[in-house]
Amino acid sequence: MPEQDKLHQINLGFSPEEDRLLLRINTTGKTEYRLWLTRRYVRLLWKLLTKSVESLPDVKAQAAPETREAVKSFQREEARQAANYSKDYEDQEAKRPLGEAAALLTGVRASHGEKGTQLILQTKDGRAINISLERKLLYSLCDLLISSAKQAEWDLNLKVEEPAASAAPEQDTPVH
Repeated sequence: MPEQDKLHQINLGFSPEEDRLLLRINTTGKTEYRLWLTRRYVRLLWKLLTKSVESLPDVKAQAAPETREAVKSFQREEARQAANYSKDYEDQEAKRPLGEAAALLTGVRASHGEKGTQLILQTKDGRAINISLERKLLYSLCDLLISSAKQAEWDLNLKVEEPAASAAPEQDTPVH
């Protein structure tokens, strides 16, 4: 997404017909990206997101596991309070550079920096969407994945409070 075009809204929902999650990303420049997420890619994305949560400065600074969990719990609650889940998703008159139909997610990677996580979502045709996730948005996306995976009945048991999986890909390592 262009530098001046900032993230405005994220919507995630389950499609029983497709047995996939539909991720819709709306920007301030009235651009919408639609991506299908399979169960496999939700698991891979989850590993990257939980690793990103573990890499947050306030979390990483804690030596004791119990303290890290408490910090994550506090930050997650703070993100929930800041999020506006009641506002309807705005998709009218949006440009759709990936096309009208949703594109299939075929690659995902993340890098962690001072300003948050850079998430790169790649489509089957090789196009990529780069999303900046600051702390509150990172937790909000985690919450959306948790609720959507439960709705899909995929039995992924996604939890933010658990330590990141040790098998998570390294920073900047693509997952295909």
